[in-house]
Amino acid sequence: MLIVESQSKDVYRNLAIEEYLMDQMSDSGPILFLWQSECAVVMGKNQNPWKECRLGLMKADGVPLARRISGGGTVYHDAGNLNYCIIVDRTAYREEQAYEMVFHALESFGIRAEKTGKSNLSVDGRKFSGNAFAFRKGRALHHGTLLLQTDLERLNRYLGSMFEKIDTHAIASVPAEVMNLCLNVAEVSVALKKSFQFLYKDGSAAEKAPSDFDNSELKRCFKKQMADEWKYDATPRFSLDTNGLQLDVVKGRIEGSEYDGDLFRDVAFSLVCWVD
Repeated sequence: MLIVESQSKDVYRNLAIEEYLMDQMSDSGPILFLWQSECAVVMGKNQNPWKECRLGLMKADGVPLARRISGGGTVYHDAGNLNYCIIVDRTAYREEQAYEMVFHALESFGIRAEKTGKSNLSVDGRKFSGNAFAFRKGRALHHGTLLLQTDLERLNRYLGSMFEKIDTHAIASVPAEVMNLCLNVAEVSVALKKSFQFLYKDGSAAEKAPSDFDNSELKRCFKKQMADEWKYDATPRFSLDTNGLQLDVVKGRIEGSEYDGDLFRDVAFSLVCWVD
């Protein structure tokens, strides 16, 4: 059993740590990883950023975009948001056990939560956590966000489509009314660690810092997270109508128009008004 808590608030570094833990720490038993980031928008592996994010506003405000290795919808992160990640052997994974870890932790604050929809956690019908999953190399990754003291105005500012008409098979986010739990991040972290050790009993829990990991492999994961090829060009094929143009985009490049062969992420910045 391993518990890792990141002191970095770099969204790319923390997502890289998640992937590293998933692929490189299979002999550690159940893993709990806790982290935060500064203001950022994180989308699912199979999503379209132009459909999910107001990239112009994000660019103007200096807000980074990231793509994680799991599915699910797009979420907003800031320092009032605590992220948890559980990694176990695929054969040992039970989705409900991960939710129970959160419920058990929140009960210590007098909060009774429930699962709503496919993978949301809510209190009185309002969502405070979205969850997503990844499965590979015999391992299962289950991670989620916890809105504790998040800036909900900025959340609503950055989440939404920047083009009106996008035809895509990419996974779409499902809107939901959200709320903050108004809890202290450090106190919730302690409660989650206790709940994890109680529910995922596997001997004594060791705690490590990311500085203990193989730095070369972690750098590889970090480089991937930072790359535009991952954030933008990994978007599933899509088409859109904008300013009278019909654009078809495959692996980040435009096909069959006056922009044929150009990188869409570059052309897109010239096709929209970036600031409201």
